[in-house]
Formats: sequence, structure tokens, C-alpha cells
Amino acid sequence: MTGVGKLEDVSARQRLYVAVARWNVETGSGSVELIDSACRALIDGLDSPALRELAGASANDSSWDLREMATRAMQELDIPRPGTAAAVGFTAPARAGLGVDSLRLSVAPESAPAGSGFQVQVFVNEVEMTAAGAGLGMDPYDLLVPTNRLVAGPTPRTIPVARCTCGVYGCGSTDVTIVRDGDLVHWEWSREAPTPHGATFTTLAYDAEMARIAADHSWETPDRTAGRLVLAGVDPEDLARHGLQPEWVGPDHRDPDLFQIAFRLDDDYQVFVAIEWHGRSPEELARDLCTRLASPPRQWQATWHAIQPDRDKAPAIAGPRWQPARF
Repeated sequence: MTGVGKLEDVSARQRLYVAVARWNVETGSGSVELIDSACRALIDGLDSPALRELAGASANDSSWDLREMATRAMQELDIPRPGTAAAVGFTAPARAGLGVDSLRLSVAPESAPAGSGFQVQVFVNEVEMTAAGAGLGMDPYDLLVPTNRLVAGPTPRTIPVARCTCGVYGCGSTDVTIVRDGDLVHWEWSREAPTPHGATFTTLAYDAEMARIAADHSWETPDRTAGRLVLAGVDPEDLARHGLQPEWVGPDHRDPDLFQIAFRLDDDYQVFVAIEWHGRSPEELARDLCTRLASPPRQWQATWHAIQPDRDKAPAIAGPRWQPARF
């Protein structure tokens, strides 16, 4: 696909999808357009029992009745439901006909009651979407560090972008499915969607925003800078050969002069490696910790905690300086 086409150039099924996605069942906004789109779909050659019923409906009919008709019509015509992964790609030409959206990312402090961490806020056309979705943006370590998971590729990928205001993803969740299509990038929301329709960005503007947010560390505290450098500096493939996967990194809440990284070991254990600040800069601390982690795990000074209740011995990769964790 090149350039932004006209809405007349897209298929009848795609136009009907756009009308359904834009329609608000709660307020009834867009009911006239929804019915008109069903009428035009019939003129354009589409046909199904529910589509004919929807085309003959009135904007004064119950929104819930209209929704039932629209849902059945989309099922009969094999049109994906708005906000689902299946809609990505199907909707691309339709949204291209409507123009493109703007995207801006920002890292801000978490809002109460989540705590004192940070969140990645997503602004589409300057409307903040994470609050409108599940409520709270994802932590930068879950979305931007060590790699930016929002970078768009030709294969659709579904990424979490918002969590519950309590701070837990899963308690409340908003996902976005991202795909690059020529000179456009398309988003489709799912789970707790902030809007009933997705968004489309030019690749030029999208890639520029991805590069800008990746280079913006102005929000970081010293421990966040150290954490980013550690997560970017460790070798995930080497760690994976030992069954280790980084889980989180940050100050020890019991001793702020200790900085530690936690690993998940084969879903059986948690492993912790701590290092003292000693007045060093985040860069010096991260360099020292990454050097230690580059050595074989048996040489580490580490603590371990069994996740599975039947594990009462140290993991097989433990060395002589490994000790049980004390909580």
C-alpha cells in the first residue's frame, strides 16, 4: 500500500466494518450512519438476512437491538469484530480512507493507588488511551526496556499497553495489535478497549516517535537508569542456556543501598543477585553487575527462593556462595 486512499476505493465489507466500529451503542451516536452503511452495503452487492434487517431499521430503535442486528450481519458476512486481532489488515484500507492519526508516548509517575513507579502513557490524537482503557499504563520495563515492544513489523503482534489502576496487568488489561503495512502502521485495541476502533499512523511519524521515546531518559531516577543499563547489558541467550530469565531489577526494599536483579529459573525458583551502590554512578554500578552476571552462575554470590513448595534444595546450577533467600 502506498499513500492514503479514498474511502470510495475500499470494499463494501470494509466500509461496513468502519461504520460498526465508529458506532457507540451506549449513546446511540452513529446510528444513522450505521443504518446508512447497511443500505449502501446492499446496493454494493452484499446481502444477508441480518444486513437487510439492519438496513430497514430506524435510528430510533433500541441501540441494543441495533447491536444485535449488526453483530449478526458481521457474522453472516464474515467481517471481524472491532478490537480483535483478526481486524488488523482487514481494516487497513478502510482506515487509510479515513486519514491517519497522531501518536505520542510519554513516561509519567504512576497514579494512585498503584504506587511510586512509572507508566507509559499512550496519546492518540492527543487523547490519553491507557487511562481510558484499563486505567494505568504499563511500566517502562515491560514496554520499552530493554527493547521497545511497540516497534512495528510486517507480522501482527499483540502487546499489552495498559493495566489495572492497582498496578496489576490481568486484573485489568488493554492490548493493542500492531502491524506495519507499507507506509502505514495500524493498531487494533482488544480486551478493555479505550475506543471502539483502532488507529492508523504513517510509518515516518511512527518510527520517529519510537526513536524519540527510546532516546528519552529524562524521566529516569538513578536506580531506573541502572536498571535499564543492566537489562540492556546482560546476555539473555547466555542466561537462557542456564534456564534463567530476568524478572525484575531495582533497589532492595529492605536496604536501599543494595541494588538487585531477580531471575525466574525454569518456573521452579527465583534467584537474586545483589550489589552495593557504594556511592557509584548508575553507569558504574550497572557495568559491575553485568560483569558479574557474565560469569557462570556457579560463581555468583546469589540467593534463591523455591516457587514450587516441593523444592527444598538449592537449584542444580547453584554454586558454593548461593544461600536461601530470607524474607
